[in-house]
Amino acid sequence: MLWLRISPARPAAAAALRGRLGAGVAKGRGAVARLSTLRRGGCISVALDPEVSSKQQVVDAVANALARSSGSEQGSDAALILASKSLASWLQDATFVSQILAPLSQSQSPAELSVLSAAVDGIPRVSSTGSYSSSDGLAILYGSLDTTLPGLWTNMALKSKGDVSSSQPSLEFHVAPLEEDSRPLQVTVPVANTVFNNGRPHTMFASRWRTAKGSLPGLLSVVEKTRQVVVAGNTSSSSSTVVAPLVPLTEARKILAGLGNILRQVEIDLLPAPASKELEDIIPKLLKARSERCGGRPVGPMEVWALIYPEHVAASQGLPRALGLDADESHEWSRAQEVSRLMPGLLASGCHIRKILSGGGGWGLKQGLLSLDPQTKYSTPDEEDIESFIRSFNGEDSGGATVIPGSYVQFMVEPFGHPPKGALQHDTTDGASMVLGAQGAASEQESLSEYQVQQGLFGAISSEGIYIASGADASQAGEDHGITTKLDASGSWYPVVLVFCTTAP
Repeated sequence: MLWLRISPARPAAAAALRGRLGAGVAKGRGAVARLSTLRRGGCISVALDPEVSSKQQVVDAVANALARSSGSEQGSDAALILASKSLASWLQDATFVSQILAPLSQSQSPAELSVLSAAVDGIPRVSSTGSYSSSDGLAILYGSLDTTLPGLWTNMALKSKGDVSSSQPSLEFHVAPLEEDSRPLQVTVPVANTVFNNGRPHTMFASRWRTAKGSLPGLLSVVEKTRQVVVAGNTSSSSSTVVAPLVPLTEARKILAGLGNILRQVEIDLLPAPASKELEDIIPKLLKARSERCGGRPVGPMEVWALIYPEHVAASQGLPRALGLDADESHEWSRAQEVSRLMPGLLASGCHIRKILSGGGGWGLKQGLLSLDPQTKYSTPDEEDIESFIRSFNGEDSGGATVIPGSYVQFMVEPFGHPPKGALQHDTTDGASMVLGAQGAASEQESLSEYQVQQGLFGAISSEGIYIASGADASQAGEDHGITTKLDASGSWYPVVLVFCTTAP
């Protein structure tokens, strides 16, 4: 699990407010907490069980929340509405969307409202343990069109209505830099596959609405979209951090041989060894130990990530120590929290995380090979082919240089079990929060007996993963130790990767 947190640059105030993560959650019947606002706008989320809650309950919940707000919705001429894919058809219901937008149209102006609607795999909510988890529901962000959804009607990432091509749309969120860095971040979140929900491969479209005081907004036009930049809040007054509760299985090992995304050989006790040697020994023992804690119940399979350290980082920083096989669940989470404290500086220094896709076993030259996920940024197959051709034409390495001899690798897994209460809590403020993350497609969700309204919370969860890049031009990230990594998840019930963003009111 990885979290990237963006919060106001007020460390003393943040420290004083530690532990108030779940303070703003309200359950059912339109009960709401105070709305924290983004610059020139705000946000709200409604987590629900589609089999329990109705559209009208959601409409009432949003209306009640905005009625108790500080008036931040006044003057907003744009909104981003994200729905979990189970509710994708709700986005196509013009009457429902009009009712959701009604509180934004009660001022005398503007006369027109622009909306981007998209279906994602899930939205964030505060779980019973005080940490974030994924849920069905809606998340709404509203503000100024030019600053919140720049280029909504002017960029070229538009499709004619009815064109449902196979290219997967995505949202590109522009958020604040890490606390240890000065480069803004771009976080790309693929939208969900909704073919089994509303018959469309993906659901993402822009719409224009005519607003008038005293009446519901009227739909003017709809245009399908494939990409959109989203800017939430004032990034100049915010900073980011990363919470990464991963457990190191091995010590960091020097990479001796590898090519592209294939890791072949590492150094163990000053001797060359197959890359998978330690994993083949440790993982069966760890699975057995975890199973014994559960009364013999199977606990696999186990997914493994490789944390890659550039040589200069391994030489200058204290790296996480490996977990002992005799460690219990509490020790696993304790060690995971230690990794979390180190992760912001590691990513800012050019480290990156790759999931191991396959490998182990074999013999001869193929003995112990590990295949790492080569993807570091979101792109369609056609774009990948073009970029690979350009690199090859220029005589550059088209393999992505994932594995570089001389750098170091450390293998990590998720801590076992549900996070203990308070384990993933963190400083919070009165600002609005945006949570972007990844969760396994087969993961479980906590059941909800009634809907939950969270004012000041917005975000999206993807089952595919999210893509993070840094730099003035994030397309060049990876050069000069820029951040460029894909963060994804397994089947755990909590998001394995979160980008947590908080902006000052």
